[in-house]
Amino acid sequence: MKMVKFAAIMAGLLLVTQVFADEQKFENLNQYFEYLPNAVHKNWIPYKANSDYEVLVQFRVKKNGEITDPVIVKSTNEHANNSVLNAVKAGAPYRPLPEKFPGESVNTQIELKFIK
Repeated sequence: MKMVKFAAIMAGLLLVTQVFADEQKFENLNQYFEYLPNAVHKNWIPYKANSDYEVLVQFRVKKNGEITDPVIVKSTNEHANNSVLNAVKAGAPYRPLPEKFPGESVNTQIELKFIK
């Protein structure tokens, strides 16, 4: 199992996607996991806070782009959790996984950071 991180900074927010996949399967997911955090971010209405915070959400993406089991794995601001879960759910279904991807689903984590 291999974990790879993709990162992007958008409008003062840092998006980090952690992908957990078989190394052999991973090569087919590069473009998909550049797309996914941007798709989540597009639907995120951050909880406005007086300080920086980060929320790590985990979910499984099925071959058809549907998601299951979104859960908060780590959070430095509990008030922000619902905004992150809502962003993940609002974007679903996402693009289907690449045709060449041999699995039925992939587990991923996206870390959204609010930088004041």
